[in-house]
Amino acid sequence: MASTPEFIYNWHQYVKREPKKHGNDIKALMRLVERLLRSKVVYYDPTDVEAFIEFCSFMKHREGRWAGDSFELTIEQKYVIACVFGFKMYDQELQMEVRYFRELVLFVARKWGKSFFISAMALFLLMADGEPAAQVWCLATMKAQAGIVYDNAKSFLLTSDVLTPSEDPKRYWRTKRDKDNSELIFFKPTNSYLKAGSKNSNSQDGLNPHAYVIDECHAITQRNTYDVFSSAVGARTQPLGVIISTFGFIREGIFDSVLERCQKVLSGQSKERMFPMIFRIDDDDDPSDRSCWIKANPGMDEARPTMSYLEGEYQKALEDPAQMPSFLAKHLNRASGTSVIYFDLHEVNKCVDDMSLNMIQDLYAVGGVDLAETTDLCCATALVPFGGKLHVFQKYFIARQRLETNSKADKMAYESFCSTNATDPLNKELLHICEGSMVRKTDVTAWYRELAETYGVTFWKIGYDRWHGGDWADDMETSGFPKEDGDKGVTFPVAQGARSLSTPMKETRSLFKDGSIVFDRHNGLFRWCVTNTSGRIDVNNNVQPDKARSRGRIDGYVSFLMAYVAYLKVRDQFELYQP
Repeated sequence: MASTPEFIYNWHQYVKREPKKHGNDIKALMRLVERLLRSKVVYYDPTDVEAFIEFCSFMKHREGRWAGDSFELTIEQKYVIACVFGFKMYDQELQMEVRYFRELVLFVARKWGKSFFISAMALFLLMADGEPAAQVWCLATMKAQAGIVYDNAKSFLLTSDVLTPSEDPKRYWRTKRDKDNSELIFFKPTNSYLKAGSKNSNSQDGLNPHAYVIDECHAITQRNTYDVFSSAVGARTQPLGVIISTFGFIREGIFDSVLERCQKVLSGQSKERMFPMIFRIDDDDDPSDRSCWIKANPGMDEARPTMSYLEGEYQKALEDPAQMPSFLAKHLNRASGTSVIYFDLHEVNKCVDDMSLNMIQDLYAVGGVDLAETTDLCCATALVPFGGKLHVFQKYFIARQRLETNSKADKMAYESFCSTNATDPLNKELLHICEGSMVRKTDVTAWYRELAETYGVTFWKIGYDRWHGGDWADDMETSGFPKEDGDKGVTFPVAQGARSLSTPMKETRSLFKDGSIVFDRHNGLFRWCVTNTSGRIDVNNNVQPDKARSRGRIDGYVSFLMAYVAYLKVRDQFELYQP
């Protein structure tokens, strides 16, 4: 080719001029495009590129600081359009010119405006691509997410005096109801439509998509939707699939496989007709280095997003480790594990004190047990709230036949906790060794019975893991701790998921930070378990204990967390009767 097309030239010059602002994936894509420019089979045709840019000029922004302004493409958006709509090839089988790229993958951090940009592409494919009876689908794991692209497209049309003329607003398009009663945008000149769908859309009759947009593909756990739509385009002459997303936490869906395909295309291992534009920081970049953030946020120079916004999100993540994986995934596009060590040793250490019996004798309490693995370490907790603090008393249990093996595996001298230097008897005998190869749940019951009968403790509620504590709850009931029935009863099951545990876990972290928890300085097992605990975090920033990714035993913390859940059920009673 005699000269490089304008929009491709401008972007490549920018990458070469500012190499530190661009990640390795962007540089690899530039080399791929340069190879295509030298190809004898693929050639560049500016017709559709110019048509798309003119098409965008018909529409205006409706929200934010650009409201009322015409939609003008940025340098990186013009590059995407130039490559996706500009590169053509002659299809010998169809005997016609078609687009070279059949799939666009765009991974870019939040607040760049990808849904806005892709909405314009979806409308162009609906109205200006010359495809009769085109079906253009906006897809996501949830219909509400898919509706973002659809709603943006509809808003675009409503801003356009050309596409929605005031004297005849339904001249070119109108909304109508499909047979499943969902709304679609119907384009009359070519009998085409644009529709939002979700994971159930693959059951539509007559599915024959010309184009599909998959939004936030990182959240899609089942690849069936992608497989159905990507394979259903075979009857179209030049179909286009568009995948847009930030990075995320779910690793079982299509995201990893799409990313792997992108890497093969960028490295030259695959000749798949995919255009993979991936904005992310590189593996050797330090996330605390603000200068690398633009690699994932190419619109930062135009304040999309602003540095102050990113800085604020980063400071939140520094303050709360649970938010760091989300910051890395959503704002820097770095693949992030869902677990982080959740508690700070320094903050936990501030909560130690010399405990005494007057902190539990004849008082009201709640309890919690972790009986998940009766062959390993188990823990029971009594939580005594008064004076604005939560006082933690615990008993640990281990099977004698497992004592030596577990001590070596966990690098913990468990037997030393059978007799500590604590002055009160409860913290002096922290660990009970159960005879045999398993922890006897009756021994756990016996400890609660001892607290009630010997020390006059009245338990209002005791929580347990609903998957492992059913028979133990039966034993507790025969010992005077009835199962919960409505508001009455003591023992109750606690679901071990983010929905039940996220808020309590976040609150216990704040309580450690505020020094509102008190445990005996000789209870090293509790300190160890708490600071071992990793939090598994989902995309909505919900958190729960993650035993698999924690760096050691966390039974003491889980038991305490069950007790804290119990406390939340009756907190008002403590404020009234034991302030």
